[in-house]
Amino acid sequence: MEKENKWSCAAMDGLYLSLVTIIYSLVLSALQPESFMIKSLLWIAKFGGCLYLLWYFMKKWSDRFDMVTYSQSFNYGFIVCLLSSIICACYGYAQVEWIFPEQTQEAIAMAQEAIAQQGGMDSATESMMNSFYGNFGRFTLFVSLFYYTLFGAIAAAITANFTKRTNPFGEGENEE
Repeated sequence: MEKENKWSCAAMDGLYLSLVTIIYSLVLSALQPESFMIKSLLWIAKFGGCLYLLWYFMKKWSDRFDMVTYSQSFNYGFIVCLLSSIICACYGYAQVEWIFPEQTQEAIAMAQEAIAQQGGMDSATESMMNSFYGNFGRFTLFVSLFYYTLFGAIAAAITANFTKRTNPFGEGENEE
């Protein structure tokens, strides 16, 4: 019963956590701010919001129990982050391939133009670049999945220190 509740709670929490990144991506795509300061402030707000939400979800889950070890807290946080990572990576793929493909094409055209201005491209380099750009959505999916999962694991490891609840006088009571 606990595992079902753990996974269903983690799924909903992961969905809510991923919404922060999705909303951030939509705001950036819609506004397309050119100011580094505005982009930085939006990223800091997203970063802080994600960390706070992760802490909140892990704390809410650990408050359901009398005692929660670091390991149990980390496991829950990692599951939340993993599920959120899957949603965010899939959204990133959809954004590149279907939602805002024109922005992706513009960025690719600008990159090709910059490379051409730096010394030109031979046919082999151009062929390789076109192959890469043709698979850009898939590349984005896997890189995003790896990045979000790694970041989530680190954030969950740090946050677990603040959400564990153990009995300092008991030994072995908190085993799963």
